[in-house]
This record gives sequence, C-alpha cells and structure tokens, in this order.
Amino acid sequence: MLRFLHWVGIAFWLGAQMTFMVWGPQTRAASLEAWAHTWKTLARVQGFLIAPAAALATITGIVMTMQLVGQHADEAMALWLMQGFGLLAGVVAIAVITPLANRVAYYAHVSLEKGQKDPRAERARVLLAWAGSLTGVLILVALYFGAQAPRLLP
Repeated sequence: MLRFLHWVGIAFWLGAQMTFMVWGPQTRAASLEAWAHTWKTLARVQGFLIAPAAALATITGIVMTMQLVGQHADEAMALWLMQGFGLLAGVVAIAVITPLANRVAYYAHVSLEKGQKDPRAERARVLLAWAGSLTGVLILVALYFGAQAPRLLP
C-alpha cells in the first residue's frame, strides 16, 4: 500500500508540475488579465495538488526507507541516494516552490489592480522556474537511483 501511495504521489507531483512547464512560458506573450489569471490558477494547482502530492511522496518514501533500515545494508546505497534526492526535492517543492507560486499569484493580483504588470512578478517567476527545474532534476535523479535497486524495495 505504501508503494502505491508513493507512486501516486510522484505521478500527481510530476504531472501537475508539468503544467508549470507548459503554461508558465506561454504567459509571457499573454495579455495582463490572461497572465494574472493563469498565475493565480497555477498557484492553486501548486497549493492544492503539487504540494500535497510532494508531501505524500516524501512521507511514504521516508516510511518505506525506515522499513529497510538494517536490511541489505551493504546493497542499500542506491536506496539512500534515492531517499536523499527525493527528500531534497520534496523540501524544495513544499518550502520553496509553494511560497514562490503564491508570491507570483499575489503579484498577479496586484498587477490587475494597478493595470500593469508588477516588475517583482518577473523576478519571482524566474526564481520559480529555477526552483521548479531543480526539483524536476532531483526527482529524476531519485527515480534513477530507485531503478538501480528495485529488488530491495518493499
């Protein structure tokens, strides 16, 4: 059951994170209203789908790793690397990306009120893009190490 929940969390996390990769760059050429509403929606996706999925994947990954403590200690390096990279990705997704997405959504709201794009929004969006890219790479590295030792997984 834990493995199922773990994979569901990863699937929702990666799947929803892909929306940022598709919609984020598309907003550059959009009108102010479309840009603002897109970022408000993306912040909701981050808060209601990505962050909980990242938390689910991270927590179930920790629990499964703790179940392996002492078993196959000499062969478990790939699992510990998977756990480390996965944990780091989860922390970045929850502690960095979620607040950044909310900040961009706030700047979008302020921009709608002012009638022009807030210059702070672009800086926050760039930081969000870098943090999202980092998280994606960390997840892929964790999946790589997880694939290296499948017989050790519970």
